[in-house]
This record gives sequence, C-alpha cells and structure tokens, in this order.
Amino acid sequence: MNSFIELFKANLKMIFREKEGFYWTILMPAFIYVALSVLPIGKSMGTGMEYSNYVLPGIIAMTIMQGGIYGLAYWMVDLKLRGIIKRLMATPIKPWQLATSLISARLVTVLAQTVILTLLGVFAFDAGFAPYSYPGDYTGFAGNIFSTLILVLLGGAIFLLLGLIISSFAKSYDTAAPITSAIGLPLTLLGNVFYPIESLPHSLQVFAKLLPITYLSDGLRQAYLYPFDFNKLSFDILILTVWLIVILLVTVKVFKLKE
Repeated sequence: MNSFIELFKANLKMIFREKEGFYWTILMPAFIYVALSVLPIGKSMGTGMEYSNYVLPGIIAMTIMQGGIYGLAYWMVDLKLRGIIKRLMATPIKPWQLATSLISARLVTVLAQTVILTLLGVFAFDAGFAPYSYPGDYTGFAGNIFSTLILVLLGGAIFLLLGLIISSFAKSYDTAAPITSAIGLPLTLLGNVFYPIESLPHSLQVFAKLLPITYLSDGLRQAYLYPFDFNKLSFDILILTVWLIVILLVTVKVFKLKE
C-alpha cells in the first residue's frame, strides 16, 4: 500500500510539474472550447441550442479520451526510452501497482480538467450545467452532478487503460504515433463530440454507436443540459461499464512491466 501511495504522489507531481505537460493537459482543451464557442455556428448544427452549450460536454469527453490514448501512452513510452521502466523492474514494485497509481493520478487530472472546462463554460459562455427539474429540485441537481462524476471516472478509466494497452505494443514514439492516430482520430470525428452522430451517413452511425466516447459524450450531455433522468443516463453508464470490463480484461492480459 505504501508503494502505491508513493507512486501515486510521484505521478501526480510529475503531471503538473512540467510546464509543457500542464499546457497540453489543462490549457489546450480550454483554448479549443473557446475557439469553437466564439465561432458563429449557433444553432446551425441542428442541435436546437447554442453551440457553446452543446459542445462543452463533447470537449470534456474528447479531453478525457486524449488524456488516455495520447497522454498516458506517450508517457509510458517516454519512461521506457529514459530507462525508468528498467529501474522499476529492479524494485519490488508490481505491474498492477504501477498501473493503478498511474491511472489514479491521472483520474485526478481528469476531474480537474472537467471542473476547469465546466467553470469556463458556465462563466464565460453562460453554458448550462445540471439544470433543475423545477425550482428547488436540489435532488435532481445532485443527481446530475453524481452522474457526471460516474461518467467522468468511467470514461477516464476506459481510455487510460487503453493508453496502457497501446504502450505495451509501442516501443518508441515512431511506433506510438500511428497507433494513437489510428485510434484517436475516429474517436474524435465519430464520437458525438462536435456534432450529433445522426448527421453522419448511416454506415458511419453504426460504427459510431460502437465507440465508448459516443456514450461518454451523450451521457455528459444528458447530465449537463437536461433535468436529471436516470433512465436516460443508465444506458450510457451501462455501455461504458461493459467497455470498462472488456478493456480491463485486455489490460490484465497484455500489460507487462518491461522495456
């Protein structure tokens, strides 16, 4: 347990210590959201609402996805190239301790990103968050907040585990880049992030409905933009839970603490 705690604290410090990492982790998603929100898109996307409202949950979902597929995957490759993995192999640290400490530290980062983007949307663009069903409906408000927390943690765990899987096959940046691009690009473009998947051709809609980010985006939109309704959120949470179980089983099978 002590090893896990020390690894967790070390990973958390490393994430926020590097200025470049802080920029890509915290500031870049905010810049993307601001840029999209000031564009004269409005209701032309067929969303029936201001685009700054619609796109905020999608940007959060995309940020969570990128933190795992790009952030953690490249981080593990960097540890390999610097010989840190080799040094860890000489210690009593077990692979599961390293994996869980990495994921736990980055889940904290994911929560921080979610809070920062939400506050930016609410105060800079008057984006709604967790509306009441009726005045004084604090139970519904709390339900949406709790649902958001569950969705963020589920999505974060899925994509961080996927980042570990990618790092198990990537030995260098040259091999990691095409793998992350091949996975990340379809998730970004087809994942219900920037526009409704109903606007896609039917064949792409079928593919989009298989992607975990689709349900993360949809669940966050339900929690952010509409009064609390567990029936509407439960399906997204269920699909993400199934994805988490599958990804976890694959990670246990393939992830090894090795160069």
